[in-house]
Amino acid sequence: MEFSPDVEIQRVSSEAEEFFEKVLYDEEPLFVSDEATLWGVWMGDVDEMLERCSAYYGVPVSFEESQQPLWKLLLLLNQKRAAAQSQT
Repeated sequence: MEFSPDVEIQRVSSEAEEFFEKVLYDEEPLFVSDEATLWGVWMGDVDEMLERCSAYYGVPVSFEESQQPLWKLLLLLNQKRAAAQSQT
């Protein structure tokens, strides 16, 4: 079996670990490739996950944003959180 690369996920490994621990705490993905989206590692309710993301990062998260590769979403969530925190 051949897996897709995980170079970008490894590059954001600390962000991914935080996300898995704080937001995706009831799932334990064994491998996440660079092509995987949030919906490839979460099998639950869409609205629940978007709420979890918004609650933890303190910023709104749209379904459209969540459809990009997970590593890009993690960068986006952290950028949006940092921007929101700098405004307070």
